[in-house]
Amino acid sequence: MRPNALGALLGVAASAFLAVFFLYPLAVILARSFTDGGAPAQVASNPYYWQRLGFTAGQALLSTVLTVALGLPGALLFARYDFRGKRFLNAAFTIPFVMPTVVAGIGFLALFGPRGLSGLDLRNTLLLVLLAHVFYNYAIVVRVVGGFLEGAAPRLLEAASTLGAGSWRATLRVSLPLAMPALLAAATLVFLFCFTSFGVILILAPTPRLATLEVEIYQLTAHLLELGPAAVLAVAQLVLVGLVTLVYTRAQARLALALPAYRSALPRPRGAARLALGLQLLLAAALILSPLAALAVGALQGAGGSFPSFANLAAALRPSGVLGFASLGLALRNSLLFASLSTLLALLIGFAVAYAVVRGRWAALDPLSLLPLATSPVTLGFGYLLAFPALVAHPWGIPIAHALIAFPFVARSLLPALRGLDPTLNAAAASLGTGPLRILGRVELPQLRSALLTAASFAFAVSMGEFGATLLLVRPRYATLPVAIYDRLGRPGPQHYGAALALALVLMLVTGAVMLLLQRRGRSEF
Repeated sequence: MRPNALGALLGVAASAFLAVFFLYPLAVILARSFTDGGAPAQVASNPYYWQRLGFTAGQALLSTVLTVALGLPGALLFARYDFRGKRFLNAAFTIPFVMPTVVAGIGFLALFGPRGLSGLDLRNTLLLVLLAHVFYNYAIVVRVVGGFLEGAAPRLLEAASTLGAGSWRATLRVSLPLAMPALLAAATLVFLFCFTSFGVILILAPTPRLATLEVEIYQLTAHLLELGPAAVLAVAQLVLVGLVTLVYTRAQARLALALPAYRSALPRPRGAARLALGLQLLLAAALILSPLAALAVGALQGAGGSFPSFANLAAALRPSGVLGFASLGLALRNSLLFASLSTLLALLIGFAVAYAVVRGRWAALDPLSLLPLATSPVTLGFGYLLAFPALVAHPWGIPIAHALIAFPFVARSLLPALRGLDPTLNAAAASLGTGPLRILGRVELPQLRSALLTAASFAFAVSMGEFGATLLLVRPRYATLPVAIYDRLGRPGPQHYGAALALALVLMLVTGAVMLLLQRRGRSEF
């Protein structure tokens, strides 16, 4: 199909939006880092900043190794066998990935914090940070590696079996070597997310010795007002994350080339395989359900241990007072309003990018749409503070920032759906004199309904839980649920901690309800 004018027009519009609201703020950060006198030398000569860089990379590497070690057996088992409830479990594994960081952080505090149900206080420890990172990224390893092997490995495993190779030998000699591109892609993506970790560190390990670069940028910007060093650290982080993203995109390209066009039927697990699968599912349930269950129990537990109690919910309904941050009702209203606006923007931008790539042949927009994923929300919020100070005080500042963070999910959800549409329908409509705009409205959009719902659900969930950029940009009257939760956590007293638990429970339930709207047949490139 030849490029059409509508695709070119949408490509221009999407490129202009990204240039103004994404590339320009990053350029302002870069300019600030070099024009602020001795800021580069100040950062380079300060051993504390080198320690933060070393710790950031070290904890990301440890988190990646632990996540791969725990997730790879599950990926191999899910790729090798078929069993009842498999599709449901694959969907359930995505819950941590879309769960707001403040919800997961509060959940782990409710389980391993000073008032935790386990009786262990692991706050301000590296172990708790690693556990939270595994919680978030376990699904990436299972779904990326398992999905790749499920499409590529069955026929080769059958051939190995006919040659006398046992199950474990076939796994070691066939599945693992075949999985290396997917494993590299998954590990790189996990490292990327852990390297830019912000909310998990800020809530679970607020001590300075465990601060990441992301946390340090926030502290320099919001508390110390040292914008020059903050800009230098932001640029350094952008460069490092860009290099990691390059590795990921190359691994993803290899992954895409390796997949065959069909899938073979998978056997049912028996004997040792069935036991291994059961143990893996128990591990996954512990990783995913334990902190969320602890959050629910803590939120509904009264001061005297009574259960269920709505005392925490009542405390959350009262305004915070001192800084004017929102009550539950106002924070929920702000979150829903901003999420709705940002979802609309993300759908417009993401659809424009996907349509320009597929119909307008704007191939360069495909990798460009991934750049916001390689940019931390704190860095993006910092760029807005420098580039658009008037917009920061305006209620549209937060939805625009959220839309930029969410639109890559929209684009990756719509790209395979657009590519999979039957071209003969468009050709038939064009032969009858129908223009591209009418073809889009009457032929293509009805077929994209499921993919659009998937994209909208992802965008809405991302906006509801976004924390890093919002914390830098928000004003008291525009506080969202994640910001209101962090505000309560920062105040002494069990009543504020209980209110934070109640707010987090509401956010978890709203986010989970939105994700239930995902259509099973919706497809995504993530």
